[in-house]
Amino acid sequence: MELLQLKYFFESAKNQNFAKTAEKYMVPSSSVSASIKRLEKELGCSLFDRKANRIVLNENGRRLQKSLCVVFDELEQVALDLAVNETDDSEINILIRTMRAIVTDEIIKFNKKFPSVRFKTSFDFYETDYDKYDIIIDEITDNYIDFKRFELCSFNIGIKAPADSPLANRPLRLSQLSGQYFISMGEDTCLYRMLLKACNKAGFTPNIIVQTNDASCYYKCVEAGIGLSLDRRLNKNSNATFLQVTDFDERQTAYVYYKKHLDRINVENFVNFLKNSNIG
Repeated sequence: MELLQLKYFFESAKNQNFAKTAEKYMVPSSSVSASIKRLEKELGCSLFDRKANRIVLNENGRRLQKSLCVVFDELEQVALDLAVNETDDSEINILIRTMRAIVTDEIIKFNKKFPSVRFKTSFDFYETDYDKYDIIIDEITDNYIDFKRFELCSFNIGIKAPADSPLANRPLRLSQLSGQYFISMGEDTCLYRMLLKACNKAGFTPNIIVQTNDASCYYKCVEAGIGLSLDRRLNKNSNATFLQVTDFDERQTAYVYYKKHLDRINVENFVNFLKNSNIG
């Protein structure tokens, strides 16, 4: 039993998808599948139920996943403890173009382990001088030629309305929302492009009553019930509910882009921290 086998299994158990694991570790999907089959043979039991073109974690897999949660948490802490004396004084420059709140949470967690590490973050959508950044958080793109990448997190997106909305608790088509007000993030954001594309496909242009690049303003407007909005389905609020829009099925995915040659310990430590984070 090898550590890499367990890492492949753990990541596949989280996503229930070998291809996503292969993308994260930058190996062919067949390598991940073969590695997990060897692990199952060594353990003498299956960990996934194979169904057509998908895998489903079974009871054996859930037991192993639960144990590995503890093991990997301890391994991560040991690795970070061993690296404490190998930090430098230079700051980590990060360009964040999506999932700002989530990335901020990860910076806070990292800071608790390495309080002396300094960060400089930017939310600039018009920046083109990427070389001055150590890390970039963005959607899938070919803009960052000299960077490697891995998936940070991915979430199902739904359309939210006030909890007492007459639109709630019944199936809807997106076209039925053409007369509603919408709250949107700025024009350069993933959520804005997702909203515009979906509504245009349904035959209308969204009537945006509030547009902002400020996340706190966005969510306050959502909570106040000013209009409909896109949000990650894990964000639950007693004042709002997700509508049952049958023809809207979208995901928001963020990637970590980092320079191909990491020449500073602080940056390498934070990249590894993000790789091992279990977001969502």
